[in-house]
Amino acid sequence: MKTEALIIGGGVAGLSLACLLAQAGLKCAIVEPNNFPILEREDHSGRTAALMGSSINVLKAIGVWDYIQKNTAPLEIMRIIDDSNPNIEPVQVDFPASEINQENYGHNTPNLMLHALLAEKSQKSKNIEIIHGAKLQTINHLTNGVEATLDNGETIMASLIIGADGRNSAVRNLSGIETRTSNYDQSAITLLINHTKSHENISTEHHRTGGPFTTVPMPDTAEAIHQSSVVWVEKTDDAETFMALDKGSLENALQTRTRDALGRITLASTPEAWPLKGIIAEKIIAPRTALIAEAAHVMSPIGAQGLNLSLRDVATLAETLTDAARLGEDIGNELVLNRYAKRRSLDMNSRFYGVDKYNRIVSNNIGFIRDLRRTGLKSLKAIPMLKHLAMEQGLKPTMDEGRLIRGEVL
Repeated sequence: MKTEALIIGGGVAGLSLACLLAQAGLKCAIVEPNNFPILEREDHSGRTAALMGSSINVLKAIGVWDYIQKNTAPLEIMRIIDDSNPNIEPVQVDFPASEINQENYGHNTPNLMLHALLAEKSQKSKNIEIIHGAKLQTINHLTNGVEATLDNGETIMASLIIGADGRNSAVRNLSGIETRTSNYDQSAITLLINHTKSHENISTEHHRTGGPFTTVPMPDTAEAIHQSSVVWVEKTDDAETFMALDKGSLENALQTRTRDALGRITLASTPEAWPLKGIIAEKIIAPRTALIAEAAHVMSPIGAQGLNLSLRDVATLAETLTDAARLGEDIGNELVLNRYAKRRSLDMNSRFYGVDKYNRIVSNNIGFIRDLRRTGLKSLKAIPMLKHLAMEQGLKPTMDEGRLIRGEVL
């Protein structure tokens, strides 16, 4: 089999890239070992993503945003509460999007729905070939392309291979790209909750000693029940203890952490948990190879940066390859890939290390750091100019923004 771009991994990032390249006329193949979720059979899950403006523009370009928007909740206010010392009154700061002339910061989107929509879109494209039930086994780098062998014996020739295959990326490993890893000794618990008070489109992040506890707005259910998703970070041993609780005890723990701000809480999904790590690739390109999303960077969920950063990878690589193809260039050559790497370097590294440091500060129970954290929040609350600057910088990708991210046609 021959194709132009071979994408290993059919998650949100891999499918998004395939859709954009296919729309530009490039032939793509996606290798994905698992079946895609189906929209009509979507199970309830607490895994959601707060999609910001640049990510929304990418999904608009693909043509799936209108459906998604109907099933999401806007994030109009970001609220941070330092809740780390039970003997002291919490410090609370609200960051309304209206203060920086925005309707909202983004929309909280169910991951399964997004994945299912992109899968449906990709399967309808004549320029996308999907290979299910197989895994990448070897990569042979040739002068004018790559030869990938799958564990089912199939061989695929392509101009370029793209690793969109997650934190344990086979593409990254087979290409000899090293990583730097931070172990946080933390796990993230995700779930959906029903509650009796409206969230008022406020996303609330409680800073606690084990890690941040965040409630993120979801749309009301068909029965008009208020709902939010929860991202709850704890030390791994504590997370395992909470995961072992019965339903009533877990609801009581959630009730305590929300300080009753959402009224009475009940579980709306089965909790899921996974260990947190920080992983960043030493480089995101190799001969005839490019990495995107979690193959390139894995971060703590604090600040909702992960998927937004991944979709900026997608947008930049899609633009770079499309522009090269229009100029008649070989999309897998070194010059083209260097353009991608150069454009992504600052944004990727600044976000990764920024989130890493922020997570360590928020999750730290050392006295002077805890006091410094509270003082910083009080300063933001007291100095409008400083608060405004923090809000503006938190929204802006640290990069030369491309056409897709600005919301222009590819």
